[in-house]
Amino acid sequence: MSAATRPGRLERLAAIGWAGLLLGCALLLASLLSRGAALDTRITTLLPDTRQGALLEHAEQRLTQAFEDRFVLLLRDESPTQLVADLKTRLKQSASVTAFDDDLLHTPDSDLSAYRYRLLSPSLAAADNDAWVQRGLRQLFTPGSSADPRQDPFGLLDAWQDQRLAGPIRLIDGLPAVRDESGNWFIISGQLTASPYDMAMQQRLVTALAEFSDAHPEAELLRSGLVFHAAAGAEQAKRETLTIGIGSLLGITLLLWITFRRGSILASLLLPVACGILFALPLTWLLFGTLNLLTLAFGASLIGIAIDYALHFQCARQLAPEQPLARLWPGLLLGLISSLVAYLVQLATPLPGLRQMATFVALGLIGAWLTVRLWLPWFTPRPHAATTRIATQLNRLRLPPHAPRYWGLLALLGVLAVVMIATRLSADDDLRQLNPSPAELITEQQRVQILLDSPTASRYLLVTAEQEDELLERLEALDADLADLEAQGHLTHYRHLAQAVPSPATQDANLERVRQAYRNALPELIAQAGLPSTLLETAQRSLESVPLLTITAWLNTPAGQADAMLWLSTTADVERTDMAALITLGDADSTAQQAFTHLAAPEYVLYQDRVATLSSHLSQLRDQIALCLAIAVAGLAVIFGVRYRRRAWRVLLPPLGALLSTIALLSAFNIGLTLFHLLGLLLVLGIGLDAGIFSTEHPNSPAAWLAISLSCASSLLAFGLLAFSATPALHYLGLTCLIGLASAWALVPFARAGTWSLSSRQDTP
Repeated sequence: MSAATRPGRLERLAAIGWAGLLLGCALLLASLLSRGAALDTRITTLLPDTRQGALLEHAEQRLTQAFEDRFVLLLRDESPTQLVADLKTRLKQSASVTAFDDDLLHTPDSDLSAYRYRLLSPSLAAADNDAWVQRGLRQLFTPGSSADPRQDPFGLLDAWQDQRLAGPIRLIDGLPAVRDESGNWFIISGQLTASPYDMAMQQRLVTALAEFSDAHPEAELLRSGLVFHAAAGAEQAKRETLTIGIGSLLGITLLLWITFRRGSILASLLLPVACGILFALPLTWLLFGTLNLLTLAFGASLIGIAIDYALHFQCARQLAPEQPLARLWPGLLLGLISSLVAYLVQLATPLPGLRQMATFVALGLIGAWLTVRLWLPWFTPRPHAATTRIATQLNRLRLPPHAPRYWGLLALLGVLAVVMIATRLSADDDLRQLNPSPAELITEQQRVQILLDSPTASRYLLVTAEQEDELLERLEALDADLADLEAQGHLTHYRHLAQAVPSPATQDANLERVRQAYRNALPELIAQAGLPSTLLETAQRSLESVPLLTITAWLNTPAGQADAMLWLSTTADVERTDMAALITLGDADSTAQQAFTHLAAPEYVLYQDRVATLSSHLSQLRDQIALCLAIAVAGLAVIFGVRYRRRAWRVLLPPLGALLSTIALLSAFNIGLTLFHLLGLLLVLGIGLDAGIFSTEHPNSPAAWLAISLSCASSLLAFGLLAFSATPALHYLGLTCLIGLASAWALVPFARAGTWSLSSRQDTP
């Protein structure tokens, strides 16, 4: 180790202190792991804080809980009874299902018998005495009818169930089923044993279904449920990790080995990245109380750009060992500051996931930089002659002293890029960029929802009131408009509690109408049916004391449990004291959506379109990230202007030119700019800034040019290959990096142009 590179006493103490700090981080990480600290696997944490009211957040939680840990399977075969039993057995044995919905078609006769006189179908309420008599006769003399001439001679409960609880599900051969044009689909649904994001449970469930399909290849099976999408995403991530991830890792390792030919140098390049992750991981986990796996995966990749610091250090050490290391530190420090500025602007965004990721990356970059600054000077690997040969050959890639054609071409491309952006740039806030599920699975889920006529919970009306009777009356008032929309084909279906639990006023009116029918129509029915006259008094006595059906009583019945998600009981975490209920809405066209907005005009009704709201949040977030990116660029331009004066354009040309060319190409191919394109642009900005800084700090140094080239190439392998990912978000990120990093590297020769002079030979090895 020469005097020019020997660390001083203060640096030795700092290196020891850094080692102690990393040891503390390692102990903290071990403590977090041993306590089982929470890990979050949801990609939806990328979505912004909506700052909704407490009641609306409560509604979102209820809907999420109602759909998240459930699944539905539709099975079709010529021998459904045996196959349904076999499938249930396999699912039970897999320990992936807690319970099946055996009470899916539970008939609520016994549960609602006491309330039957208050539950009157609209058709019977409007019928005359003759119609009541005719219905009573049909009930009595229809074969197989379970009519009770004493308790319910007119079949009131059957009529109410047929109209109010009607749906596509029927019992066929004792099994719940739905029918389409091709035949019957038999339903198997239930509750999962764990979170749908539990990978072990996912694997057990998917394996059980695969074994069932192998055993019964003739059976058709449709799947619906978050667990299947989560399993597909996990499988795709695993597959892409083995292909893209390992491929990029092998490519980077091969690239660095060809360049340096020393295992010790490869280890020194990876050491800062490992230390950066060790420093960032426990501190971020501790600060946020949880850690999203997306933060770990994506953030660790971003910390990977910290290999730039080690590359510049080792290239300078290998190619110019006699030069003092003090010449490197200003450029490395400026590179760190510029990267921190580019990423810390994300702390201003409303996305918990991005704020966590920004913190993770910032801490990781600081940890990697400190490792390079404090530890790597102690390692002096022996250089390999191949490194010098490669650097010498690469250094010949320079612009001629006078190259008006090249500059003219660059200017023309710049003008074309500006025109392309100004005329064709568009944005895309489609939520599908957050959905990595294969098209086949999405199609299956949509088909299941259509067959079951089930709500998707993507749209709903939230209705509030101070009292239960007022709440039910408001639901009934909205029902008329919703029924018209459904009848006209603008709305596929809707569901609310007042369909099962009429308001007290309606129940009182129903009871009075039934008493009227018992006075006027029941005597005629008894006479025509030849029933004993004593039956009249017995039947009328049943109407003397009829309990009122309440929401709580309905939800406590097996048939009412499916409506639990529609009822928002007052809880301590909800600031409002009003009672609230949901009206879930099915697929709706533009006419229905306009009607929903009109229905939500009163202050006690709120219309929520979850997809539209999230898309709007993504749009706002995209705009905020773009603004932060612009602010970062402007701030860095000021810093570089002060630092480099007239040479500041050399620093800014690679990163800003790369941003311009990337956005222009995306515009040229009509690719709407998404949040993930902007995240990729942040990465391009960080690496491009490093390239600009070091090409300006050491314009004629083959070591700097080699390090810049290795940095761009390794980053292309690490991120550019993501352009081939089937996950939309990763594809957008990878495509942006592929274009941007290649552009940044191609612009460095322009930033180095015209800098060669005899006085600058100190940069050469």
